[in-house]
Amino acid sequence: MITKTTNFIKQYFFMLALVATFIGFSAFKFAERFAAPDDGWYEVTPSPTDPDNPALQSIGNLIPAPPAEDSTSCAQFDNEGHNCAIELSFDRSDPNNQPEKPATVQEAESDMLVSILGEARQPEEEN
Repeated sequence: MITKTTNFIKQYFFMLALVATFIGFSAFKFAERFAAPDDGWYEVTPSPTDPDNPALQSIGNLIPAPPAEDSTSCAQFDNEGHNCAIELSFDRSDPNNQPEKPATVQEAESDMLVSILGEARQPEEEN
């Protein structure tokens, strides 16, 4: 009788520990969705039909900073082609008004909580 009770308590305790662990990890993943984005360089994908329209330049993932100069690919200076990356800074000073990563360059330009610190461009396409 004592063995059955002990086994029941062990199983019950193990189940509670498992549920608590699951809830704990889920809470961290849930909270990550509300964290402000990181400052840094973000990939920009221009529209193939209207690449110079900021409303159609979608902002992608955080990337390493593009090189200062590179005549063959995305670079911060000297290239005159389409936008390929944008450096963003987010104002996190108000804990009740945290910024979100903008979806397009136009949204970044109009969001008061987002500052554009730099941009990188592809080399000009030769015709």
